Amino acid sequence: MSEEGRIVPKRVAVTGGAGFLGSHVVRLLLKEDYAVKVIDDFSNGKKEHLSSVAGHPRLEVIRGDIREPRDVRKAFDGCPIIIHLAVLCLRESIRNPRLVNDVIVNGTINCLEAARESGAELFINCSSSEVYGTAKKIPMDEGHPRNPETPYAAAKVAQDMYVSSFGRTFGLPWTTVRPFNLYGPNSHWQGPRGELIPRMIVRAMNKKPLVVFGDGQQTRDFTYVEEAARAILEVGKSPNCLGQEMNFCTGVETSILRVAQLICKSFSLDPGEYIQHQPGRPGDVRRHQGDDSWFRTLLGFAAQVGIEEGLERTIDWFRTLPYAPEKMLSEEVVRSWE
Repeated sequence: MSEEGRIVPKRVAVTGGAGFLGSHVVRLLLKEDYAVKVIDDFSNGKKEHLSSVAGHPRLEVIRGDIREPRDVRKAFDGCPIIIHLAVLCLRESIRNPRLVNDVIVNGTINCLEAARESGAELFINCSSSEVYGTAKKIPMDEGHPRNPETPYAAAKVAQDMYVSSFGRTFGLPWTTVRPFNLYGPNSHWQGPRGELIPRMIVRAMNKKPLVVFGDGQQTRDFTYVEEAARAILEVGKSPNCLGQEMNFCTGVETSILRVAQLICKSFSLDPGEYIQHQPGRPGDVRRHQGDDSWFRTLLGFAAQVGIEEGLERTIDWFRTLPYAPEKMLSEEVVRSWE
């Protein structure tokens, strides 16, 4: 479209745009000449995740909460495309299920209502492989039973249902992308919200034991975050994806123990000495291996980064952080391995 004879870039609103996945999505959008409005309350996201694009003329960052309808309406105003990524993490849902439900479920309803009121042309919903629970069949396609193991996963099931129901009831155009087990730069490693791979990397950097819960044979389909961000952008460009739910994954399962061994190898640590087993955790999914064939059919795009390459990229990123390795692991993190 044009305004006074000049090209006006397509405007996109991104909830949780300062978060782990969101920050990668925002950078890609700006690189492809979109105008981006980020809404984030910075409880999970960080300003430094957007430091490389700070001050960009096509970026507006709004400190706001998706639980507050006024904040959401302000962020969505003038944006025909909505990318909904805002979330609180799985471990937080075990500590505080009401809060996580409020953010994921009620926050999503606020976003859907604001998108409908603003006449949005597309609502891209980011789901989670956690909605499936432990695999009943391998590989797990979009028809796999929903069997959420945690309050987080139950809330994500509700989120997905609300998105599709708004499409059926109100005609809101939507697409749901379901990434599997993301890792990579900007991943959370601090406090109870820290994720498995970044925590292991930080502990390896500090020559602390890498904690494996249970026997470590539980598996995940680890997907590199930059590829997931690209997948979300490609979905937004394709009319084939309207009204569809799609897994995005590598189709390869890797055990937690294998991840710990690979990280030990990268830091020349003896796995026998540095891998420490602790009792299993509540809500820990036993097995995940995704099926992305529907995504590939619709888009002709697939994840290419395997776990060994992705881990090395992630480790390289941690090594670039502007503080000494011995300061990367606070006493709080050492003690709070929930």
